Parts: sequence; C-alpha cells; structure tokens
Amino acid sequence: MSWHRRETMVRVKRVGRVMACIVFMAMSVMLTGCGNRHTDGGYSGRAYVNEGGGIDGDAVNTLQAGSEYRIVTPMIELKEAVVDILGENYWPDALLSDEELAERTGISGNMYKNFMAEYQHSEAGIDMMILVEAREDCVGDVERYLNEYRELLLNIYDNQPLNKAKIFASRIETIQNYVCYVQLGADITKLEENGEEEMIAYCQQENERAVDILEKKILSREQEEERQGLSVK
Repeated sequence: MSWHRRETMVRVKRVGRVMACIVFMAMSVMLTGCGNRHTDGGYSGRAYVNEGGGIDGDAVNTLQAGSEYRIVTPMIELKEAVVDILGENYWPDALLSDEELAERTGISGNMYKNFMAEYQHSEAGIDMMILVEAREDCVGDVERYLNEYRELLLNIYDNQPLNKAKIFASRIETIQNYVCYVQLGADITKLEENGEEEMIAYCQQENERAVDILEKKILSREQEEERQGLSVK
C-alpha cells in the first residue's frame, strides 16, 4: 500500500470519528440524561470541577446542558473576559471533557496543563472556543492538531454556508503557551443574503475582538505571576 493511500485512509477514519462525535452531540440535544460522570485517576489538569457534592476534580461529560459543573481558574477569567466583550453574541454553552477533547482533536492530557473547550449546545450550532494552556514542549503539537481539526470541520460543513463561513473565519492564535481556537459569530442568518464574504468578515471581526481580550488577559496574568515570583525571591 502506498504512503499516499495510507495517509488518505487515516484521514478518512479520523473524519468518520469526528462525524460520529458530532452526530452524538446532536442526539444529546434531543435526549436528556445523556451526560456521564466518570473519575479520571490520571492527569488532573482540566478546566472544570464538580460543584454538586461529588469528588473534586472529576472529569465530566458535559454534553447535557445546564450541568452542575463550573470552569475553574485561570480559564474562567479568560472566558468571562470574552463574554464581557461579546455579551449575548457569545453562544458556546456546554463543555467538552478531556476525553471528548482528545476524541475530537487528538489533544491528549499529557500535552497541556489546563484547557477549556466550550461549544454551542444545539443541533445546528458551530460556535466554539477552545483554550489550551499547552506544556512548553507541546505548543507546536497542539497548534497542529487544532489546525487539522479546523480543516476537518471545513470539509464536513462544506455544504452548509452559515457554518462554513464561521469555520473559515475562525482564528487559531498562540499567546505564550496558550493555544486559542476561537470560532464565534452568533447569529449571521441576516447576513446570508449578502453573500459569504460578508458573513466571513463579520465573524472575523467578532473573533478578533475575542482574541484581543484573550491576549491582554493572558499577558497580564503572566506579568503578574512574574512579579509575584520576584517578590517571593
């Protein structure tokens, strides 16, 4: 079997896995009780913890909207900064667990210190924001996996103009060791009649606003940590 054919087969299999994940997520919107709680005995660097009396640090499948889980620092500060800027135009409202992040993107727990992956919990929605505080030697790998994931989404939603425009306009930005995948835009249905370019331009503008505030917050946080480190010395 040729190298090109092997690569094609691997890519097809991965598209299939992503499609299966997306179909499962769509089904979960229509069904209740689909979220499963599980304990991860290994890596603990996840972006949310249980508020409902369970074991602190439990990983959780948050496909079910309105869960009892909350995002923890520093990711909550970054998300809140974006929400403050975009207001009601921030549509992601459900978290991916570490296992779901790995299934979707290939990014595994040994590649990061913290992460937050939040998506729009609706059958047709595509808005999402993924923030990964990568380990220093894994920043390039996280970037590559997110870019590959974006390419897969472009292929999957090629025949859906609204979603394709949002994906095309998405930003993958690396700020220090934080790799940020920002795919926002909220309601662009009114722009559809004006054509793809206007939809893309609007989403790019929203993503730019989000990336700008993320950069300010991340750099500010790291400067504060440096000052605290110097004061301790």
